[in-house]
Amino acid sequence: NGALCQCGAARDDHASVAVGDYFSTAIVNQWKSVQHSSEQPTDAFGEVQFAGASKRHSYFLRLSWSTEPSVVYNILTTHWGLPLPNLVVSVVGGNSRTQIKTWVREVLRQGLVKASQSTAWILTTGLHEDVGRCVGQAVRDHAAAASSVSLNKVVALGIAPWGLVEKREQLVKPQGSFPAKYNARNASQNSCPLDNNYQAFLLVDDGSVGRRGGETEFRARLEEYISHQRTSGSIEIPVLCLLISGETDMLKSCIPWLVLAGSGGLADFLSNSEALKAPNVDLKDRVAERFKKHFPSEAQTDKLVEQALNIYQNRHLITVYQGEHESPNDFDTVLLKTLVGSKQHLSADANPYTDELKLAVTWNRVDIAKTELFNGDIQWKDLEDSMTDALINDKPQFVRLFTENGLNILEYLTYGRLETLYRSQVSRVLELLMGDVCQPFYYHTLRLEFTSSKGTALRVL
Repeated sequence: NGALCQCGAARDDHASVAVGDYFSTAIVNQWKSVQHSSEQPTDAFGEVQFAGASKRHSYFLRLSWSTEPSVVYNILTTHWGLPLPNLVVSVVGGNSRTQIKTWVREVLRQGLVKASQSTAWILTTGLHEDVGRCVGQAVRDHAAAASSVSLNKVVALGIAPWGLVEKREQLVKPQGSFPAKYNARNASQNSCPLDNNYQAFLLVDDGSVGRRGGETEFRARLEEYISHQRTSGSIEIPVLCLLISGETDMLKSCIPWLVLAGSGGLADFLSNSEALKAPNVDLKDRVAERFKKHFPSEAQTDKLVEQALNIYQNRHLITVYQGEHESPNDFDTVLLKTLVGSKQHLSADANPYTDELKLAVTWNRVDIAKTELFNGDIQWKDLEDSMTDALINDKPQFVRLFTENGLNILEYLTYGRLETLYRSQVSRVLELLMGDVCQPFYYHTLRLEFTSSKGTALRVL
């Protein structure tokens, strides 16, 4: 009746250009951000302090859904100083505000955080509801229990629709907020407060108000970009989608999925083993039949069935976790095998053994390496790259494990490797102690290049 725009905002919230007489006769069948909105410099960024919370400030940024992910990744790692991830787990689903099952909470509290202890980013909406709230509590409990000298870091990163954030006007300040005072505790029908257990928030604005999904495309592009960056162990950062319950709008994603069977919604639809193994000749019909059974009220059934069929046809990307019948302590091993399995399918040259080993070293999980990887005959040449990673990144438990399982140090330690190790370790210590005024003697001896930003050098013997 002219009170609300298709974007979800009230008529009075719009500038005059949007409600002028020359628009009165226009008919817009479907509002689209790219056609019916314009971009402006952000007016909400900086740090946020949550009322009543004793934790340090969190970072936040309101940004357009079309922002380049490379720019955002640079902000996260360089300007905000978040540690480079060795793993990214994107948790999706649970947006219906239904009660999260107890066993799902335990998987998040014990399994997910345990699997993420070696510098991982956990991505959710960052809102104080459902899965976002449960993940925030799990990360908070982990931080409280962790030793003050522990190097393990779990980063909770919220990616939420700007138009869905309760009291978002408290974050608006064109010059930036250091910090913004944020006091929002109660959710309404069309908004939800941010969860105070997250280290950073990306608030994605597509021009819509009180509506979910505006952040979906940006989040997918950011995850894709991160998956091509490299960890400290020189492997591409593994990115995994953890599906809990979920709605049909999540069918678009096609990255490795770990599906929690029994959590409801889309997760139960995708976890049916009989449908996954159905022969291709009747797969579409069976998918359509099951889709109508799980989602009887959905419109545009044909399009959604096609999307579901695409996922089933890429079922090598799906691992089903029977969480209600498995221990949360096994979750990290299942997660590891999910990532390795998807990589093995995509590359004919991939070696599941060495891939698992590299991930275990990167995550500093010697327990996984012992129980899962060293049960059969070991070829020491398979350990060379992982041994170098363990030495450079100070992981003595792996060094001991490799030498005890057949790696011959005399054959491994060639002159080239010795040079690489010496340079990466000793030069790191000298630089830490003396800054860039030191020119270690071995740079000249080994014909290694050294440049001092201050134009001075000191030869150390």
